[in-house]
Amino acid sequence: MPQKMRVSNQGEYNEFLEKRGNVFHFIDEAIDNWYENSPKVSGGNNVYSDKAVILIHIIVHLFRIGLRQAVGFVKGYLKKIGKDLEVISYSQASRRLSKLNMKINDYRVNRDM
Repeated sequence: MPQKMRVSNQGEYNEFLEKRGNVFHFIDEAIDNWYENSPKVSGGNNVYSDKAVILIHIIVHLFRIGLRQAVGFVKGYLKKIGKDLEVISYSQASRRLSKLNMKINDYRVNRDM
């Protein structure tokens, strides 16, 4: 039987978990790095950073909405906070995530039913 671990600093641990659950931390980090800063090369260049692409997909899974709705959510949020940033299209976000070779697992959904 595996040994149980005890938390010796319960207050700090609780604070850490609360900070980790703050969605706006991820949104602010993505906004600060919204556009790609890599050198331009011939051919197609990415306009939006990987963090912006990942943010769209996190919102899709967090709120269980489609890509189009997630793009609309981000556009609305950026307008609400007064940021004048272009938002990636849903089709480009889908293609970019597949190129990143990332998979976001949603363990809240029981797929066996």
